[in-house]
Amino acid sequence: MESHINTNDVYTSLSGLNAIKATGRKDSAEGLKQVAQQFEAVFVNMMLKSMRESTKVFSEGNYISSNELDFHQQNFDDQMSLHLAQGKGLGLADVLYRQLMHQYELEQPQQADEIKTDLEKVNPNQFSSPQQFIEELLPLAKEAAAKIGADPKMLLAQSALETGWGSKIVKDSQGGNSFNLFSIKSDASWQGPVAKTATVEFKNGLAEMQQAKFRRYDSYQRSFDDYVDFLKSNPRYQNALDQAADPENFAAELQKAGYATDPNYGRKIAEILNSELFSMTLSNTQAEV
Repeated sequence: MESHINTNDVYTSLSGLNAIKATGRKDSAEGLKQVAQQFEAVFVNMMLKSMRESTKVFSEGNYISSNELDFHQQNFDDQMSLHLAQGKGLGLADVLYRQLMHQYELEQPQQADEIKTDLEKVNPNQFSSPQQFIEELLPLAKEAAAKIGADPKMLLAQSALETGWGSKIVKDSQGGNSFNLFSIKSDASWQGPVAKTATVEFKNGLAEMQQAKFRRYDSYQRSFDDYVDFLKSNPRYQNALDQAADPENFAAELQKAGYATDPNYGRKIAEILNSELFSMTLSNTQAEV
């Protein structure tokens, strides 16, 4: 439902406030939205007033300065505040509206669905929660882990660390999904597409930002497949593969072999594996790992 302040588009009109009160009785959500817009109008008015006060010292003694001018300027600022708060405004009304909706336990399912659909169109194949991350990737993790004798939980924990539970997957130059769950970089052996982005690397124990090229895939399935191929084709990861059945040892050996420059890489994976969030999320999938 679209929100309007048409009955209060003149600051001297009291009928607008009564209209908001009446709207609130019929539609609580719409009433809260109009209250939030009125609050933003008051906030904007305070800013304008503060700006006027800060410049007043320069106009004092001016031949056009007068009480009448101050009165009309205040009227103008009051009216301007209402207009600035209409439409998209400054964004303050939207924030307050969401907080009020949450406080009064109100919701608009249709609007939420529309927002979700829009987000999915902009960022397809993204994950909205650790639960969704595990639910969708667990079958792929099982398949990939079986090829190297690893525990699927290790692959899920490592990909969760690398991507922030799927929320920070490397993007290409157009903002598209690289599907790179394990942050494998593009080297001379990689002939496929790449995604260039800034990344944090550790040098002599200190973190620094660098530009790097990462492998880009067309699906998460391809990411898991390449991860397995990457480890199996690099002799330096042989010790890690020998420990694949033990998730924490596997993670520690990957770090020793130089999979990542973070000196705490193995420990961070182990912390995810042993975290309550990871255990509960796995449990909620109702799947046996």
